[in-house]
Amino acid sequence: MKSIITDFRLESIREKGIFRQDVFGEIIIWKQHEFHTWWNLFESRMEHPLSRTFINAFVDGFELKKTIKDVRGLFRKKKLRHEIERISSLLGWGQVQLEQKKILHSAHPLLSVALGHYSLELYHQQRYKIRWTEPRSQLVQIETESSPQISSPQSHAKLPWTGKRIASAFDQSSLEITTQQMNELRLEGERVVLIPLAPLERFFSGCLPYAPDKKGDWFNNQSTGLNAYENLLKIIIRTTAEMFLSSEQPVYIIDQSSWDAYIEHCLRERGWGSIETRKYNPSTFEFEFSMLMMSHFPLTLGVVVGMWERAHGRSSQISVREENDIFFVKIQSLLEYQNQ
Repeated sequence: MKSIITDFRLESIREKGIFRQDVFGEIIIWKQHEFHTWWNLFESRMEHPLSRTFINAFVDGFELKKTIKDVRGLFRKKKLRHEIERISSLLGWGQVQLEQKKILHSAHPLLSVALGHYSLELYHQQRYKIRWTEPRSQLVQIETESSPQISSPQSHAKLPWTGKRIASAFDQSSLEITTQQMNELRLEGERVVLIPLAPLERFFSGCLPYAPDKKGDWFNNQSTGLNAYENLLKIIIRTTAEMFLSSEQPVYIIDQSSWDAYIEHCLRERGWGSIETRKYNPSTFEFEFSMLMMSHFPLTLGVVVGMWERAHGRSSQISVREENDIFFVKIQSLLEYQNQ
């Protein structure tokens, strides 16, 4: 039976498309099947195996955040099992079975392995190297090997698009996410997962050395602060756009005001950031908008690019410049850009 989660305490700055949760900090709400799609696209475009990079980034991020508070004294393991179950129910990644080293009803194997790995290290108070298998769909089995020489994680380098901490006040969100058995989260009938942004940023930072240098005139970076990260940024934007295009979400743009409903539904309502429309030309389809420097930046931009391409049925060309911690973006037809 479904029940509305009562201890979510999900807060939002609705106009900026930011959600925050007490335990994890800023989060985005990701449809399960779209996360699967995005991961396959992203790893393929990176041309490098990234599963362990992803898992390590989330395990280290959880440890640095002290996501699960360790407990002492009598009944330590019983209390810790309860805390791990609570955290699992908030994320929606599946149900961790500590003694069997299994994750049931896995939302995605990498998410489940990361949560299981972190939980096992905390539960047994030792470091592990891990391997994992998927005996069947939505079941992950973890194998551990004690590895005490693994050092504690260090903070990662800040990404250049992250910007300053937003000072706006958060309000209590009215979003109703429901939970089913084995920590499955649903929103409007679809299974979703919560993805904390801090470990996701850590993952992107770890991907930087592997990002291939792919030339192409579809992306025009006019911000010197992004130069060292441009290859990675392009892959995040492009794969997120393709994730959106793989969905059945229709987009109909008649004039500038048409964008408002899609910005609200596809971005703000799920914590995927927001944009401020500045100009739209219904004849040339050129679209200009601005957005704050924030963790969401490449994901937000990717969704907007996907919306633009779905609405206009053509490939896009993107120009980005930064001024006073604000990104100014223009999307236009790639073909018309090349013919200029």
